[in-house]
Amino acid sequence: MADLSFTGTVSGLNHARICGRLRKRHQPWLMRWGVLACLGIYIVLMFLLVLVANLTALRLPDWSSYLPLLVLFAALVWLSLWRRRHVWDSVRDAPVRRAPQQFDLTPEGLHIRGDLIDSLIRWPAVLDVIEDPEGLLLLTGQMEYIAIPIEAFADPDAMRAAKAACEDWIKAARAPI
Repeated sequence: MADLSFTGTVSGLNHARICGRLRKRHQPWLMRWGVLACLGIYIVLMFLLVLVANLTALRLPDWSSYLPLLVLFAALVWLSLWRRRHVWDSVRDAPVRRAPQQFDLTPEGLHIRGDLIDSLIRWPAVLDVIEDPEGLLLLTGQMEYIAIPIEAFADPDAMRAAKAACEDWIKAARAPI
């Protein structure tokens, strides 16, 4: 198969959405929503405790005694959201992602060239190739990817042809000699 070549920049990609789709694809439900599930269970238990106390005339401490635990859970949720946003912003703002890049798909692998980058990723390192609304994703790990932006392709058929070529080269690279 002939070499394929595409030019684009990955600065406009929505890495947060890409990571979200990859997380849904690879991580179990509880791993994604565990903190919020714990917070929800805690709130339900506190509500039930107050309800039972009111129905049975059981004397409970004032609400202020539960406030520190509620603040702790709120801080955990805020920190996890802040961390996620911080990671996405740092990925998006990396200098190598702002410069135009040339993506060359060859039987040897994916060559990425630009003013700030010259890289070769051989096909055995690529686990899967996914068509995504942001472009063609070459997975090198469950949450690690190289993106060829959708703007680099002339049309959806060109992206599908590139995906098929990549899959063929990956199979050939993994086939026993």
